[in-house]
Amino acid sequence: VSLFALYIDNLRIVQVSLLGSILSNLLLVLGCAFFAGGVRFKQQKFNKTSCAVSAGLLIVAVMSVLFPTILSATHEEQTDGSALTISRCVSLLLFSLYGCYLYFQLQTHSHLYDEGDDDDDDDGGDEEEEEAILGVWGAIFWLAVITVFISLLSEYMVFALEGAAVDWGVPDLFLGTIIIPIVGNAAEHAAAIIFSVKNKMELALGIAVGSAVQIALLVILALVLVAWCVDKPLTLDFHPFEAASMLMTTLLVGFIIQNGESNWLQGVMLVVAYCAVAAGFFVHTDPPEEGARLMMREL
Repeated sequence: VSLFALYIDNLRIVQVSLLGSILSNLLLVLGCAFFAGGVRFKQQKFNKTSCAVSAGLLIVAVMSVLFPTILSATHEEQTDGSALTISRCVSLLLFSLYGCYLYFQLQTHSHLYDEGDDDDDDDGGDEEEEEAILGVWGAIFWLAVITVFISLLSEYMVFALEGAAVDWGVPDLFLGTIIIPIVGNAAEHAAAIIFSVKNKMELALGIAVGSAVQIALLVILALVLVAWCVDKPLTLDFHPFEAASMLMTTLLVGFIIQNGESNWLQGVMLVVAYCAVAAGFFVHTDPPEEGARLMMREL
C-alpha cells in the first residue's frame, strides 16, 4: 500500500498508513489478545526483559519522528529541507539499530523470545510437525502468489482511496490510518488472539509488539530511503497530531507490559484507547496548503 501511495506522490497516505499499522498492532491487536486471554486465564505472564527491549525500541522510533515534526511545527529549521535531511540521517542510523535488534533476538538472547513448553503438553510438538505440510519451495511459491495478489489489491485500494473518502464523507486520513491497517492486520489480529487464548503470550506479544517494532524501525525507514532514491521528499515529519498519537500509544503500551503480566482489564484499556484514537482521526484533517503557508508567514 505504501509503495503504491509513494508511486503516485501521496506521501501523507504513506505516513498515516504505516502509523496506523503501529497503532493498530499496539492498541487493537494487543488489547484484543489481552482481553481474550484474560477471559480464560485470570493472569498471564510473559518475559519482562524482551518487553522492556521492545518498549525501548519503540521510544527510539518515536524520537526519530518527533525531531523532524517539532522542527517543522516550530519553524526552527535552518533551511526548508532540514526535516528531510534529519529524516534521512536518522533512517540510516536506525537501520543499524534494527540490525542489532535482530542479532540480539536471534543470536545472543534468543532464549528471551522462546515460548516455554508446558510439561503436560508433550504432544504439542508432534502436532505442529504434522501441520507443517509445505516444504520450502511450496512455501515460497504460495508466498509469491499471495504477494502478487495483494499487490494488485493494494494498487486498486490506493487509487480508490480518495474517491471512497468523498463518497463516504470521511477524511482520507481516517481511511489510511484506521480502516486500511485494520484490514491489513486481520491475520495478525486473529493469530494473536488464538495464541493468547492458548496462553502462548510470548507469541502473542511477538505478533503485536514485534510487528510494531518492525514497522517503526524497518518499514518506515526503508520507505524514506526508497523515496530518497527516486527523489521524492518523504520525511519523518508525521505532523503534531500523528506524532502525539504515536508517543502516547508507545508510553501506554510500555507502561502496561513493563511488569510482565496481563489481564482482561488491560485489554479493555488498550481497545478503548484505540477507539479514542480512531475518533480523533475521524475529525482530523490536514490544513489546506494556502492556509498553512499564510500561517507560516504570520509566524
